[in-house]
Amino acid sequence: MTSKSNLTNLPPELLDYIVEYLPTANAVANLGASSKSLRHAVDTDGWTTFNRTRFPSLHPANTPNQSHTARTLTTLSKAWDRRAFVTTYIEPRDNITVYPGGKKVDRWKRPKGQTIGFTPQLDVYEEVGQSWQEREEVLAFSAGAEVCVRRKRRRGSEENIAWTTYRPLSAYEGRDDVTTLHLLRPKAQQDSEVQRLISGTANGDLWILSIPEDDSEDVPTSYLVTNGQPVRSSSLLHRPTADQDLFVANMGDSRVSLYPIDRSAGKIAPSDSLDIRPPQNNGGHFKTQQRVWSSEFLSPNRIATGIGPSSEPLHIYEILPTGFSKEPVRKFSLQNDLFEPSDEDTVAPAGKKRSSSIYPIAPLPPYNAAGGSVDGNVFLSGAYDGAVRLHDMRSRRDVEMIYSDLTDESAVYSLLPRGQETLVVGGSRHSLLKFFDLRLGSKCYDYSDAAASSSSGDLIQGTAFGPVNGHSADRTVSDWNLFLRPSNASSGPGARGNWASRRSLESSVYSLASPSSSSPFLYAGVENAVLELGFTGVLDAHPDPAFFNRRTSQSKRDEETLSLAMYEQDSQMKLCTQRSVVETLTANQQGSEAAYIHGLDERWRIGSGDDGRTWARSERGT
Repeated sequence: MTSKSNLTNLPPELLDYIVEYLPTANAVANLGASSKSLRHAVDTDGWTTFNRTRFPSLHPANTPNQSHTARTLTTLSKAWDRRAFVTTYIEPRDNITVYPGGKKVDRWKRPKGQTIGFTPQLDVYEEVGQSWQEREEVLAFSAGAEVCVRRKRRRGSEENIAWTTYRPLSAYEGRDDVTTLHLLRPKAQQDSEVQRLISGTANGDLWILSIPEDDSEDVPTSYLVTNGQPVRSSSLLHRPTADQDLFVANMGDSRVSLYPIDRSAGKIAPSDSLDIRPPQNNGGHFKTQQRVWSSEFLSPNRIATGIGPSSEPLHIYEILPTGFSKEPVRKFSLQNDLFEPSDEDTVAPAGKKRSSSIYPIAPLPPYNAAGGSVDGNVFLSGAYDGAVRLHDMRSRRDVEMIYSDLTDESAVYSLLPRGQETLVVGGSRHSLLKFFDLRLGSKCYDYSDAAASSSSGDLIQGTAFGPVNGHSADRTVSDWNLFLRPSNASSGPGARGNWASRRSLESSVYSLASPSSSSPFLYAGVENAVLELGFTGVLDAHPDPAFFNRRTSQSKRDEETLSLAMYEQDSQMKLCTQRSVVETLTANQQGSEAAYIHGLDERWRIGSGDDGRTWARSERGT
């Protein structure tokens, strides 16, 4: 008679197979608590399997602790699904080192002398230390001719922030505005003593700045040769295992140049350049007026270039040992079939495709280690017509998928894919940020599974744009739009002296950045301002300790937290606004029955909360 077998006797590959079917982190933890041997198996491979299975495109490739990473990923997933975030304006403050000179100041002087505000360029990255709670985030943004760098170090619950700014002595606003900005990741121990970044300007300067962390007075500078052409846009390819990163820059209206980033060189010439021009007619004149808007690395061996207006505004070039391929290896149009002519169609005659321009391009992160976009095959493009398109080099079709918002067709100015779960899009009008769910209704992880397995009292019942206070309803719309302008008057212009007359209510969202797919922070650049969105709930009793501390009392930061407005991309388009942090905390402490929206963070409510007065003023631009 054979003895009964149990989980502890199963081989590791079968235990791994079981973990793949566990829906929540609690289930994995309970499995590990069953016995010492299972605890060892879960700690060794179980959490890795859970993160890989439930968050295939979000989990980091390397982490010092898989169980802590699982907590971050599950907590962050809940915050995204509930649209729980706190938003603040960020600017240099308190501990600021000003270069050249290395002077210490407490207050930042904003750029002046222009009729419109500055257009921020953004970049950010993070480095994880020996533990998951030990990390450093470096953020850089441009403000006119100035570059601002924030270094945020976190060790457990302690957080230290230091600001550095650099502005050339001879710089003038407008003429020398920064048009491109990229942070270089450290490649060696000596790199940790300085922060290197690449900055390009409208005046044709393109340089590598080495901003020190010590009390040095100077900023060593290396120059990239541009021949005086204005730098329009650029892309940086980080190659951790290679000695040199790769950099591509668009200059003037047609030039695309490739640079190897040699950190020890004082002057770097392009390894190759190409000019992308429209076809010429018999008289030698160009048939159309077009320019190169953007270039983006899809892989170490391939770039995508956005041009326009053109009927084929996407060109793909190979990067060979000798430089760029002579001709594009492929050109993409923005639709698969020719338009059928109609009485109302005066843009595209019969047999021709419509012309448009491509602005941002972003490679789609791989679904897993074997994902197609590892080789640069799958990528996204944002166009003047307001649509974001998914392209695949392996397909005969020009377009695989279109993400568009019928409520707003303004041009796409910025793109940020968050793994293969969410696509964040910055529009050209209304300070509008758009969120598209890339999962098509299929979730590898759902926080409600964990909530259902705990006490039902933890669930907040409310409304899905319908009845309130206890009447639940299902929310099926997953695409939504967010206005990056405060609906609470106390957070608007004039609330803080340094933000008076700071930005237009009708700004474009010029740039987007996030440290990593597992980070809760999202940064957006609008006219004359940079915003930080931290995805966490203000009523969360157990926030992720890797990024946030438990709330003990109200703070000054609560007063600086913005209340934004959003609406879902459906036929109803009902406006929802966030309660202030103070109002949310007060209602929770008093146990009052607020009109919560089922499935969303407690700060959200239907309407503006002030009978529409604030938003009526905002729409008039006053």
